[in-house]
Amino acid sequence: MANSDLSKDALFPIPRIPEEIVAYLDRTFPERCPVLGETMEAIMHQSGQRSVVRYLIRIFEDQNDNKLLS
Repeated sequence: MANSDLSKDALFPIPRIPEEIVAYLDRTFPERCPVLGETMEAIMHQSGQRSVVRYLIRIFEDQNDNKLLS
């Protein structure tokens, strides 16, 4: 995590991310390749959606890794 992310997390603690939410979003916005003929706007929009899902998966995994260490 970058330094700017660390300072942001200190101001806004990350709530617990339920596994059901992560699984739902992962199914709803899966990793996919662009389809021939898609507009750049559509590709960027889908990429942004997936970026959020990847972020939540990372937070979920970090939270569960820390749980095991406690």
